[in-house]
Amino acid sequence: MPEDTCETLARKLTRWREVRNAVSSRFNHDLRAPLTAIVGFAELLADTNLTPEQHTYVQRILEATEKIVQMLDEVQKVLNEADQE
Repeated sequence: MPEDTCETLARKLTRWREVRNAVSSRFNHDLRAPLTAIVGFAELLADTNLTPEQHTYVQRILEATEKIVQMLDEVQKVLNEADQE
């Protein structure tokens, strides 16, 4: 019976690692790639002749994307730390 429990735990751990890797991969590709494009376009837009109001909007886009990047970095850090345990 204890062997079944160990095998079950090992399967669950393996599955958890697979899910964690999939989530990590999605974060790094499916979220960061479009976010990088948004930042790039906002930076290009910021270098054009904008009204003060438009410049404020671009700055808000850049600030919001920076917050999202920080959140993604924190999640990635947690996932990496969990992998080391």
